[in-house]
Amino acid sequence: MHGVSVTILGSGSCGNSILIDSDVSILVDAGISCKELERRMTIVGKDPSRVEAVVLSHEHIDHTRGAQRFCAKYGVPAYGSDGTLSLTPLPRVKTISISNRRSLSIGGIEIRPFPVKHFAAEPKAFSIVAGHRKIGIASDLGSVNGRIVDEMAGSDILLVEANYDIDMLLTGTYPDFLKRTIKSDHGHLSNDDAGLLASKAACDRTERVVLLHLSKENNTPGRARETVGRKLKSAKKIPRLEITEHGGMNGPFDL
Repeated sequence: MHGVSVTILGSGSCGNSILIDSDVSILVDAGISCKELERRMTIVGKDPSRVEAVVLSHEHIDHTRGAQRFCAKYGVPAYGSDGTLSLTPLPRVKTISISNRRSLSIGGIEIRPFPVKHFAAEPKAFSIVAGHRKIGIASDLGSVNGRIVDEMAGSDILLVEANYDIDMLLTGTYPDFLKRTIKSDHGHLSNDDAGLLASKAACDRTERVVLLHLSKENNTPGRARETVGRKLKSAKKIPRLEITEHGGMNGPFDL
């Protein structure tokens, strides 16, 4: 049996993708080009041909850009909600619908989708179990509720969106309508929201909290670390806190 590792291949509005490598490998989102996915996997010593599925959280281009090409080249299916698949161009790719009502298994990796609020057709976050290790992924959502906390609870590693610092957003150059969209219940998570989710979901077995999808314009790694770290400390939670910079990679994190 292989160990379990998690690698952030891309994060932010320029493209998002997470590689989970165990007995098989899967991609959660493929928001960078196929060529760039291959290059980044090679950098961290991972083999693209081991990937057996691409699981899509939602249809936005920064999560789907490379999906069609990668799936067609390697002959692997794309999984997503009906809403996501209906709005993602995937010619010559086998598509498999996922729902909140059932988990799915891909080569021994168990994936439980659950609903989040975001300006997309039918977006999902994921609770994933591989090799008896649990991975919680919540990115591109505008609000946190009890269901999300419960699904993420008990994870060995939490991957959580920390898109914006509220002061930077409100005083920044974005037009007012876009500011309202971002901070709405269907927008993105602020640093404060990320800290709330991480502090409520983390437990004794949680080794790391990895922050994702930081805005280039409305956040900084320092602000994200300070805010989320403070909330974890207040909740007496002590996982290692990792920051994924906009456009960057992070990991592999071995579990």
